[in-house]
Amino acid sequence: MKNRVEIEKAFWNSFAKRYDGFIHRMVSKTYEILLTKLANDTDKTENLLEIATGTGIIALKLSHHIAKITAIDIAPAMIKIANEKSHQASVSNIDFMVGDSCNLSFPDRTFDTIIASNVLHLLFEPDLALRERKRVLKDNGQIIIPTYCHGADFKSHIISRLMGLAGFKARTRWSVTTFRDFVRNNGFKMMKEDVISDKIPFVYLVATKE
Repeated sequence: MKNRVEIEKAFWNSFAKRYDGFIHRMVSKTYEILLTKLANDTDKTENLLEIATGTGIIALKLSHHIAKITAIDIAPAMIKIANEKSHQASVSNIDFMVGDSCNLSFPDRTFDTIIASNVLHLLFEPDLALRERKRVLKDNGQIIIPTYCHGADFKSHIISRLMGLAGFKARTRWSVTTFRDFVRNNGFKMMKEDVISDKIPFVYLVATKE
């Protein structure tokens, strides 16, 4: 059996060229709300890490008010498109690179803010991923982890199963409560929480180290 890195990389490489169109068609309203919230909550950030950047939608939006952004994704095809978009927009303060969210290549306590949007529920090892975020986050820093809670209710479960047939497999189906508990159990305290209404509830959560 392929390991988790190969599985994740293969799927997201295959989806890279369709990613922007998918976001626009399926979750454009949610992302408008998300991007506004992220802009407000990162206004004092100087050094930001975005994990699972995809084609760079979030990083590029935030690049106008953050001095330095490092944006990683496990799929080289996603990073290729993100770099092309960055070049076309003449953005020079984002370093797009291939990286594994469960094995970050950065020193301890590097970043003021870490964003990992719409990814934790898709990972084979979300606990390991969250511990890595904690390791590279400064002691007074913040993580922002907007996450679809596929176990929020019966409707969410059904939609999640259908999405899984298309390849978007949620490997953890949290409810809002169990997701909050997951974050707390990994050494974080909640600073802000909001639920953005969507087909599956999208929990916008900001936390700091305990």
